[in-house]
Order: sequence, then structure tokens, then C-alpha cells
Amino acid sequence: MKTNLFYKLIALITAGFIGACGGAKKNNDIENLLLAALALSSGIKVNTAAELAKESNDDYNLNEYGLITPSTLGKWVNNWSGTKPAGINGKLVILQNGVNPNGAGGTGTQAGKEYIGGNGNDVVVYSFNFASGANALDGGDGFSQKRNNGLADTISIIADGAHIDKILNQYGIDPSNDLVVLVSSADAASHVQGTLRAFYSFRYWGFDHKNLAFLNGTLPKLIASEGNFVPFSSTTNTPPGLNNRYSVKNLRVDNTILMLPLEDVIKAVKAPNNVTIAGLTSSIFVSDARSSASAAEYNGTIKSTQSEIAGKYVGFEGRIKGAKDVPWTGLLDTDHRFKSKADLKAYFAARGYQSGQTAIQLCRTNNRSQVTGFSYIAILGYPSTYYDGSWIEWGSLTGAGPAPKLPTDSPFRTDLPELSEVITYNVAGDVDTTLPTNLNISATTSRKIIEDDKAYKR
Repeated sequence: MKTNLFYKLIALITAGFIGACGGAKKNNDIENLLLAALALSSGIKVNTAAELAKESNDDYNLNEYGLITPSTLGKWVNNWSGTKPAGINGKLVILQNGVNPNGAGGTGTQAGKEYIGGNGNDVVVYSFNFASGANALDGGDGFSQKRNNGLADTISIIADGAHIDKILNQYGIDPSNDLVVLVSSADAASHVQGTLRAFYSFRYWGFDHKNLAFLNGTLPKLIASEGNFVPFSSTTNTPPGLNNRYSVKNLRVDNTILMLPLEDVIKAVKAPNNVTIAGLTSSIFVSDARSSASAAEYNGTIKSTQSEIAGKYVGFEGRIKGAKDVPWTGLLDTDHRFKSKADLKAYFAARGYQSGQTAIQLCRTNNRSQVTGFSYIAILGYPSTYYDGSWIEWGSLTGAGPAPKLPTDSPFRTDLPELSEVITYNVAGDVDTTLPTNLNISATTSRKIIEDDKAYKR
């Protein structure tokens, strides 16, 4: 059966080349067919956004992956061998994002509760900073990395396969058999976004849904409300520091649909109800998570999108055409936990989401949209993808205004009425002229990262 399908793909590719000679096909369509053929021939299943969406139980206490509760984690930590979910044959690996600041040197009920306590055998706990910097998980870039997409360097985007493999081996994570639980340690809603970036990264690189979970809430809040739902410790387990034992290459699935490159976002926005991108449904819903109380970013207020240089901003403000205002903070309660499934469903419905649409997630740098994206994919079971470049990329690709970066006819120019709304240019002196870095104005693709990541597994 696989051989027959492979030869059918070859026939389609041949037809594509012939069509391209007559101008009826795009080079990217041919490239997609080639990638599909290569995937099939190498035994890799290419998943769609709909296939990666897994709906939660209405009662979060019943979940064994995705969004889990303290009672579930407590059951596992206290008796992993007797309570582990079906299909999980390895360890319980708890990755705790930072340290509980109330426990470290604190007093009262949280004193000495810096970390969840593991037994060092089949339940292990490791602490790290999920963000970039010297204290990051891999010692440098965490779950984000500066990479070149063929058009320019990204500010931060999904880490490459070598980085993820380094994480797996440093912490001895068997991605096929272990269950990884992600825990937020700081008493801040923003800490949830950073922790969920690990969920997005692991899923992108092929983790099955059953091998990945996120604890609902932040550790200080949970300790205050739930008490000793797990044993606690002032230290963590010692990472094994393995070499080349585990690799995402062994996860024979292609989940790269979770990250949508710029050119595909442009293509989808131009025909939002007639989408022809492989892996997406025929209709999209652009979910803009940037808004806060002021809604300055979504409303295109001048100087609202800070660049990575102090006092500098993107070329223009506004929003992607058709994007809906979906503030990420509206998904969490005052204890930084996800609201009920019914509340989340009503929240998105009120903003115009329709059943069957693929949501495209974005914010400034795809951190706040980790919260909205997780709620779509892992709670409601809605197909979703992330525009990882987000507004800091989109708002920098100007072909007009005081500080244009691209030729007026560039296929990657975004300051056009058919692509953006509420277009407000920042004055030249406020624009970050270095953003995006290493811009190639003659580029023909923005999907180099996707292609590199597909190639890493083959």
C-alpha cells in the first residue's frame, strides 16, 4: 500500500512540474509534494492540525495528558508504578520552570517547598528556566532560538532538533515511553506562557499527546489552595547528562504543521475561507492574543510593539486582516488556572470562532499566544497552528511608510490593505532599522526553518 501511494505521489509531482512549465502550478506546491513523497518513503506520518488537536475531558480531574490537576499529579507522584496511565511504560519526568519563590528561603506554609519531590527513580524532578539566557534549560536558548527562515533571522522561534535532542539527553527523557509534566513555579500568569512554550516545542518535534501534560495553575497558588498535594523538597534530582541516547529523529511523525511560515500565513489571510494549505482546514480563524486592558497593540496604537532594542519599534502597527481580539489573560482565572472548558468554548465563540476552522495563533513573539494555542489544541480540541514570527516579524515587513524595508512589490510585504488592518506607521526615528536582521530582499521563500526541521528527521 505504501509503495502504491509513493508512486502516486511521484505521478502527482511529475504533473506538477509539467503544470509549472505552463504557469499553472507554484514552485511551493511542487516542493510540498516532494516533501510528502519523502515523508512517505521514510516512514514518517505527516499529521494535520486536526489530527494534533486532542479534546480534554469536561472534568479536568479525569485527564491523563494535556491539562492535568494537582490531584492527578499527586496520585502519580505518590504511586507511579500503580497509577501510571495506560500506554506509558517509562518514568514520570516533572520539568519545573524555575523555583517556587515563596518556598526558597520563605516562611509559613510554603517554606522549604521550592520543588516537587521526586524519588529519583521512576519519578524525577528537574528545575530550569524555560526562557533564553545562562540559566536556560540547555544552557543557552531554552525552547526558543534565533534562526533564519530564508527571508531573515527570527527574533525567537521554535528551537531546532539538535537543541531538543540536547534537552532530552541532558534530562534523560525517553520521548516514546516517559510522561513529561510541565509545571510553572512563579506566581504570575506570564509564567504560564513561558512554560507552555515547552509543550508547543515537544509536540512540534513529535511527542505524542499521551506523553505530555501541563499542571493547571502555578505552584505558589496551588500550594496555597491545595496544600501538600505532592511531596516537596528543597532540592531536585540530578540530571543524568546522557549522550546521544534519545532523539526526536526516532519519533516517526511530522508535526511541523504546528508552525506556519510567513508565506503560508499570507496565503491563508488572502483567502481565509478557501484555504488550500496542506494540513489546515479550508477556513481559518486568526487569533490575536496581544490585547491587554489597553488593547493598544491590537488597535494599532503608534509605538506599541517594542523591538529588541530599547526605545525602538516595528515599522508599522495594526493587526492581521480579519484577526480577532482574543486576549490571553481572559482564559485564566485569578489563580492562573485555565477556566472551565465550557467557559473557554464560550469565550472563543463570542469572538467568532466557528467549528472546523483552523486557528492561527499569534501575539508579539508567540509567547502570550502559547496560552490561547494550548486552550485550542489541548482543551477544546480545535485544530490550530502558530505563526511563530508573530507581529514583531509581520510589523517589520514594510514596503512603504517612513522606514520601508522591502521593495514595494515584494511578496513578503505585509503593510497592504489585503493583509493588514489599522495600518499605522511609526515615525522613522522610532523604527528599529536592524529588524528583521539579515533581511534578504530577493528571498523566494520564508519556509527554510520548516524544511530544515523536516530534513532533520530524514
